[in-house]
Amino acid sequence: MRVTGEAERRASPRSASRSRPPQKACGVAARFPEALDRPLKSDYEFVILGAGCSGLSLCYYLLEEGVDAPILILDRKRTFEDDRTWCFWDVEPAPFTHLALKEWRSWDFASAGGSVTQTTDRYPYKYLAARDFYEYVLTRLAESPNVTVRLGEDVGDYTEENGEARVETSGGTLHSRYVFDGRGLPPGSPVFEEARRGALWVPQKFLGLRVRAGRAVFDPGRCTLMDFSVDQSRGLRFVYVLPTGEREALVENVYLSEAEVTPTEHRAEIRAYVKSTHGLASDEYEVLGEERGYIPMTDYAFPRRLGERIHNIGMLGGETRPSTGYTFLRIQRYCRTLAAAVASGVEPPKSHYPCRLDLLDSLFLRFVRERPEECPEVYRRMFAGVPPDHLVRFLTEKSTPLDEARLIRALPKAPFLKLAARALLERLPAMGP
Repeated sequence: MRVTGEAERRASPRSASRSRPPQKACGVAARFPEALDRPLKSDYEFVILGAGCSGLSLCYYLLEEGVDAPILILDRKRTFEDDRTWCFWDVEPAPFTHLALKEWRSWDFASAGGSVTQTTDRYPYKYLAARDFYEYVLTRLAESPNVTVRLGEDVGDYTEENGEARVETSGGTLHSRYVFDGRGLPPGSPVFEEARRGALWVPQKFLGLRVRAGRAVFDPGRCTLMDFSVDQSRGLRFVYVLPTGEREALVENVYLSEAEVTPTEHRAEIRAYVKSTHGLASDEYEVLGEERGYIPMTDYAFPRRLGERIHNIGMLGGETRPSTGYTFLRIQRYCRTLAAAVASGVEPPKSHYPCRLDLLDSLFLRFVRERPEECPEVYRRMFAGVPPDHLVRFLTEKSTPLDEARLIRALPKAPFLKLAARALLERLPAMGP
């Protein structure tokens, strides 16, 4: 399950969702405003590493807080490609909601044990395309003369000393009061490997194709969140389908396992799925675009701070929900809170979600890792046995204890009690001799 906008920047999701921008061509890079490509200086108040979702969101919120000090965003990429989507349930006011390309109030779940359809009028599921997000935020940033965005810039090490942070780049050394690192968690990086070795870890590997069929085969009124009825011989796997019209959809192939699956194999499995579920041969549709990624689902305690002036944000700061892989709402919540704290000179909170959810996340994560063959049935019971609004609140960390009690009641008790007992024992301090 994965991770996903504001002409009126403080519009509520309900009012903003009544209008959305016109659909744009898939795969076309976002326009980069020339005004943001300002000459580099040696000193800045804020340096943000990474012009992705977290870096751009944080800069946006700093401006919303009235910050007019110099802000620099650095990224090694050279363009803002339309190469990903963010999805989220509309459970709270969020500034980019009106940019959603599509929303669904009904969603399907399927497995070998049966299928479930849930419908809610309260919390629609929204689909936000990268290009729309990038163009909107970049346009907003370009309106502020204190913001500079430099692309094609390699970043080396950074340090903190004498009350300032220093960042080494391909263009020289930069000095800043604060550094925010939002460059993600690329496989093979030191933090990636440390987390992989030192905590529960389930890789979510996916590849999605945006397809356009020659005839109407998709139901744009509902999406498929998880279809586990596909072959499970290589590891826990499901397919995710987001129809944007009767002829167009994003079809994504997802593995929750260490299985080594090549892009070619992913595409072949998507072709087989589209053929078996929608009756489309490969010559009956065209591929408009592709996205792929690796989302670590882990209970590793990513450090939010590396010093007084250096902060981690986004996936590097632990903003991926361990049990689901959803990231977008977590990024928005933390970046908004962090910007407000920095702008007012107070200490940002260490957490923005109830701590009791940590144990539930660890249990789900451990279940996926240790008993993957039982997961499709557990998910089916969860979708079938928990009313949709209660389930959505749990999935978005807005749940009440009553919501969580409903979830626990729907799940098989014996395996989760065993996992819970082991998890609690592991959390106890080691006993001395």
